[in-house]
Amino acid sequence: MGVPMLKNCCFCASLHTGMLIIAYLYSVWALVELTGYCLIVTFRPLESVRGDGGLSMSKYVTFVVSAGVTGVHLLCSLLLILAAYKKLSYLTLPWTIVTGLLTAMYFVLCLTGISLVLQDSREQLGPEAIFICVQFVRICISVYCIMVVHSRHKQIMAEEDEQRFLRSGRINKGKHEDYPLIRI
Repeated sequence: MGVPMLKNCCFCASLHTGMLIIAYLYSVWALVELTGYCLIVTFRPLESVRGDGGLSMSKYVTFVVSAGVTGVHLLCSLLLILAAYKKLSYLTLPWTIVTGLLTAMYFVLCLTGISLVLQDSREQLGPEAIFICVQFVRICISVYCIMVVHSRHKQIMAEEDEQRFLRSGRINKGKHEDYPLIRI
């Protein structure tokens, strides 16, 4: 079973327009996220022995790794913009793979959060429930975006195949003109 194919994005825009919107939004989001991680790592010093409120080493490593992952996602989003403008189907694959992996990771985190919330016996679980709902909405949006980009990928491939087929017909037609048909 494959990814469902869409004919348009959000019931009104073409797949090309939808892919461009997705690419720009994901690029801006990744840039903002990357800037935030870099600012946290740069301006919050590592915690000293006294414990003066700086970053612990584990938080520092988490932010640096998160910045690296976000940087890769930003690069893939920029490749997606290039793929949309140049109609290069193979440049959509890095974004699809990275976004798919991140979506799967968020899904696991969402399930873990639900499990932890259900085990908690406190009365006030509002912030945790809101966080899980926001992550679940993010997962749904990411899955839809993957479907749009994948559908556009398939559409570009079909256009490339059609152009290749039309060019091959012209080449063969030219070869056969040298040898006229003999009619009986």
